[in-house]
This record gives sequence, C-alpha cells and structure tokens, in this order.
Amino acid sequence: MSLKIQFAVLLSVLALSACATKPMDHARASPVPTERLAGFQKPIDGPSGTLVLTRDRGFLGSGCYYGFFINNELAARIDNSETATFVVPVGELVLRVGRDPSGRALCGMDKEEWTQRETIFREGEKKYFRLSIDPNGKTDIQRADP
Repeated sequence: MSLKIQFAVLLSVLALSACATKPMDHARASPVPTERLAGFQKPIDGPSGTLVLTRDRGFLGSGCYYGFFINNELAARIDNSETATFVVPVGELVLRVGRDPSGRALCGMDKEEWTQRETIFREGEKKYFRLSIDPNGKTDIQRADP
C-alpha cells in the first residue's frame, strides 16, 4: 500500500473516531470559570433544587463555548469537559443549549439553532445533565448518572 493511501486511511479512521462527543464524568470535569457563569449561582428565596451540567469531551465542537439557558436566562457559557452547578427553583424548568450567544466567527454561526428540554424539580432534589454534540454538530441535553 502506498504512503498516500495509508495516510488517507489513517485520516479517515481519525475523522470517524472524533465524530461525536463522549460523556465526561462530572467529578473529573473542570469547573466552568466564574467569568463564564451568568446566573443561578446564589441561594434563592423559597424552595430550590440543584442542577449539575457537564459538557461531554471530544473533538467535535471543542473550539467553541456553548450557551446553557434555564427558563430563557443565560446560566453559563460552557467549554469542552467542563461542569457547573446551578441553584434552581422548584417546578417545571426549560433547559436550552446551543452555540455561545457571545461567539464570534465560526463560533458565532448557527446561534439560532438550539435544543430545549423540560424537567421538573422538587425541593432539595439534585439532577445531573450532560451536554452532548452529535456527528452532525447538533447539541442535546439529557439526564446523566450522578
């Protein structure tokens, strides 16, 4: 096999192995720096719960932050393999993820595309979620194991 063909095969294998993100253990993830935390960081009046969001690890989307919103309020701009904890009110919450609302150049493209999920929090409850990116670049937010 020629060197060019071997190189092409190697590139194909590398590209396919980096197609989607993989779950990141929240205990091993880096915390989101405080300058990228935008809300839900302080205790609130009334009953509350705790939401932990961890962004997957992997090459796909790793050059850009992604925005995480709770009830249409920006909560954080999160990077690859990072985690953040939020204090949330009880009741139904709308969680949304997508491209960084402050992103520029390539990171600013497709800001209008996002994924939304709903969840219900009870007083004192703690829920874990993961932010993933599929091979097509589509973000998702889903429940994760503690």
